[in-house]
Amino acid sequence: MSGLYERHLAVSPEWLALYYRHPIELTHGEGRHVWDADGNRYLDFFGGILTTMTAHALPEVTKAVADQAGRIIHSSTLYLNRPMVEMAERIAALSGIPDARVFFTTSGTEANDTALLLATAYRRSNQILAMRNSYHGRSFSTVSITGNQAWSPTSLSPLQTLYVHGGVRTRGPYAELSDEAFVRACVADLEDLLGHTRNPAALIAEPIQGVGGFTSPPDGLFAAFREVLDRHGVLWISDEVQTGWGRTGEHFWGWQAHAENGPP
Repeated sequence: MSGLYERHLAVSPEWLALYYRHPIELTHGEGRHVWDADGNRYLDFFGGILTTMTAHALPEVTKAVADQAGRIIHSSTLYLNRPMVEMAERIAALSGIPDARVFFTTSGTEANDTALLLATAYRRSNQILAMRNSYHGRSFSTVSITGNQAWSPTSLSPLQTLYVHGGVRTRGPYAELSDEAFVRACVADLEDLLGHTRNPAALIAEPIQGVGGFTSPPDGLFAAFREVLDRHGVLWISDEVQTGWGRTGEHFWGWQAHAENGPP
């Protein structure tokens, strides 16, 4: 057991998991590679749980971070912020959402927290629809809507969550159906659920489930869901934490594979 590992165990919660029987210390990265404390080089397929999109130690990114730190570290949204406005303008233009508004957070968990807060306040309902096998973050509200038990350590929640079929194509009662029949069955399940429950605030869904095993429904499922949700006034939250910014290769946003009935 290394000295750093012993120190980690002495000060970290026991539920803070580490990979590997003999955990490795990553010391630095360059491009698509990272190095450990023993000098071993690894091809980084992990990307900080799919969030490091720009490679490691990319000179233009490093310079932009250093330049900003050299001007001002932090102020507040109470003051005008030119880089924030310029970035928001670019994101709004790329969003595909008419009259889009942009609010910046520091993590995917916070982004989903914000979306849930807005949806429940607007709809005056604390009931949320989520997909089976889903993952949405590590806060109190986001673990409560996560449909993957391994990543949802508590059933206590400020929200009431109901889980919908469709996130996993290869498992469950509809797995043997064709794509077209699969979509019809999932839509019928959603219709049935909405027929005997309180009015939900929103459906939250990952276009591709990352933590759940890189599985996705047939293209168009969430467009079909959107048609049903619109009839009931239920909002659609697309969790793009792992699929946004062109990471699917085919679309800039994951929801664009389900765009027939409009954006989320």
